[in-house]
Amino acid sequence: MLKQIAIIGAGGRMGIWFSRYLKGKAVTLLLHDINSSCLKQSKNVVVCDNLEKCVRNADLVLVCVPISEMSDTLKKCTFSMKAGAILAEISSLKGKSFKQLKKASKAVQPLCIHPMFGPAVNNLGLMKIILVPVIDESVELRILEELFKGATIGIIRDPKLHDKLMATILGLTYFTNLAFANFISKQDYRSLKKFSGTTFRIQSMLSMSVLIDDPDLIFSLLSENYMVSDHIHKFMIEAGKLEGYLVQKDRKKVRSLLEEIRSMYQRNNLEESYANIYRMMSSLNKK
Repeated sequence: MLKQIAIIGAGGRMGIWFSRYLKGKAVTLLLHDINSSCLKQSKNVVVCDNLEKCVRNADLVLVCVPISEMSDTLKKCTFSMKAGAILAEISSLKGKSFKQLKKASKAVQPLCIHPMFGPAVNNLGLMKIILVPVIDESVELRILEELFKGATIGIIRDPKLHDKLMATILGLTYFTNLAFANFISKQDYRSLKKFSGTTFRIQSMLSMSVLIDDPDLIFSLLSENYMVSDHIHKFMIEAGKLEGYLVQKDRKKVRSLLEEIRSMYQRNNLEESYANIYRMMSSLNKK
């Protein structure tokens, strides 16, 4: 049973989210952040100005620091934690953090997870969390399920595969949305929004939601995963091909490209996606 949970990086957006979520689990929270002035002490919440003291007696240490600091922070935590305690990290990239948890597994119980949601989520049913098993998948899965009952859990057993998938799911998605947002910001956005249809409104919402994230997080997602630059390069090549077909007014090649893309998806999936967009917009319009 968990009695004390330490959150390292508790002043960040996800650190704050986990602090709020775990505060309702009848445990003592030990919070640490390099900027401790942003943390508030209250009933069952202790603010720690020293990392080593913060993790010393914790049953679970949850590390929510930036990607560039994750490996070193995990190492520091391992040296000060009690034997058998759980050391968890939430990094969007698993290469370095996974190796560090593997090393720490003789002293502590590792938990390598990736929350696939942002700090605005308040519904457990909307939460998806990826588990990358380090030592014992069944044990680590049980811990995760107990911590986040109701969340959808996906398992990726290879940290390299995780990072490859994230190069597209996060890296390329952020890149395309930032590029779109940058272009639109130089247009008459008020008029575009006023006269736009469903597709533009949905795309604009996606792009603006990306802009909310911390610039350092966005930079890390795009620069620290070495596979992202390769994905972007290939994406730009494909975009260039389409641009070339349009410049040449080559209707046949554009049609052929569309048919090729459509063949990758089932017809009913395409129709369902189209219907879902309108259901989404109908819900938003009511609000």
